[in-house]
Amino acid sequence: MSDQHAKIGDAARIIDHLVDAVGEPSVSLGRIQTLIDIDHHPDTTQAEIIARLDLDKSSAARNVDWLVNYGCVTKHFSPNDARENHLRITAYSKKHVDQALYYFNNSHEYLQNFIQAFIKGFTQHKPTLRDAKVLLTVGQDGSASRNDVLRNLYNGPASTDNRAIQALIEEGLIEKNG
Repeated sequence: MSDQHAKIGDAARIIDHLVDAVGEPSVSLGRIQTLIDIDHHPDTTQAEIIARLDLDKSSAARNVDWLVNYGCVTKHFSPNDARENHLRITAYSKKHVDQALYYFNNSHEYLQNFIQAFIKGFTQHKPTLRDAKVLLTVGQDGSASRNDVLRNLYNGPASTDNRAIQALIEEGLIEKNG
């Protein structure tokens, strides 16, 4: 196995760990960045996340609300300010984020850079964990049939997986192949 092939395999496993952390492959990579930031800064506030990740207030609120609703993050009221919540990653999500961090010597910064590299490759839509997995599947073999890609995804609805593949083809990130 070549070094390049091994690195792509590791990248795919990182994405798998992040899917396990949130329980959903259609999560945007922006939400994943928010989760990683909360893990790196326990008891952080939404205002602090906005400053660190350079997010607008509504995007940060949507990301945090989604992560709370899906059980990835908990909110704790501030003892000093009733309007302020402190955020903490749940044990289940932390376990899986830690598994992804293992590949980066436990560096949140390197994991954030890894996610950011995927985000920068997209121009037409917000990339998801599923999109990253498709790109890695195609990259691992140099090309892959639609069936090969579908086999490497997360057993979601075929229509959802096929739409994701089609969007990547339309964006020019992968070529149509069987």
